[in-house]
Amino acid sequence: MKRHVRLAAVALIAIVMALVPSAPATATVPGDNGRLTFMRQDSGGFWQVWVAHADLTHQRQLTHGTANSGWPVWSPNGRKIAFDSDRGDRDPSDPVAINDVFTMDADGTAVRNLTGSRGFSGDAAWSPDGSSIAFDSDGGGYPGRQGIYVMKADGTSVRRVTRPPASATNDLAPRFAPDGHRLVFTRFNGDTDFGNSALLTVEPDGTGLRQITPFGVGAGDADWSPDGSRIVFEAYPTPGSTGQIRVVRADGTHSRTLTDGFSADPVWSPDGATLLFLAGEPRNGGFVLGLATMKPDGSGRHFLSRTPMVEHQPDWQSTRRY
Repeated sequence: MKRHVRLAAVALIAIVMALVPSAPATATVPGDNGRLTFMRQDSGGFWQVWVAHADLTHQRQLTHGTANSGWPVWSPNGRKIAFDSDRGDRDPSDPVAINDVFTMDADGTAVRNLTGSRGFSGDAAWSPDGSSIAFDSDGGGYPGRQGIYVMKADGTSVRRVTRPPASATNDLAPRFAPDGHRLVFTRFNGDTDFGNSALLTVEPDGTGLRQITPFGVGAGDADWSPDGSRIVFEAYPTPGSTGQIRVVRADGTHSRTLTDGFSADPVWSPDGATLLFLAGEPRNGGFVLGLATMKPDGSGRHFLSRTPMVEHQPDWQSTRRY
């Protein structure tokens, strides 16, 4: 079920890119803005983790091989990256989906599997102090074991945080609040199609569950502002929606739509002044997709590169000193 959700997002990108003519294209930790990490396909068509400067220069591919790796997030001190990969799935064609949470040093070395290839786990998120990682998983037993989990940053002491009710299919994409006292996540209610999901928050011990958006909004991929007062997220409110970026207060009030059409994967900059997201727009008779920025009020939108290359699921490194 989890793989279906992720491939739906990738399929949306593929459909858009098919329109392009051939060319002759975590919670955010407060601090100063550092480098970016994101996922992009390699020449073999596999998703890989990359890093780059904030203007997308000096790009470097960190993961390699005939497996998909992505959904990268910086550790609070900026020295490690957590990501997930299906490299442990020995037979991707069979119905049993294997996906794991990994960590690696910021230069791509010291790769470590934290979840042991027991089912489908992903969407890692560091706690503000870097001691823990939240993630979603089916625990090797979907649907009974699906939910949000928290473990120590070395993969030990795994504990379950949420148990989706019978009406829900998946709890996905957790992110710690900057104070570490709550997690925001996406719950799919019924089918795992866009438009049938909502944002909820919960305390790391599983208490205090609270719904932040209605299910009709089709919310997902949420990220807290560095001061913890607001949450940015993507939304697919209608069957034909190609994605919106919205901002809501942490208590669920004062929701505001910032973009409408071909936008997804939003995150805050560490200094709180900028939103980074996947954007799409018509260009020269075709269509381009790539990373863009805008102010938190939706103004000042622009692509980071003159030649967008379908980078997505970005995260912004904080360079605050410890």
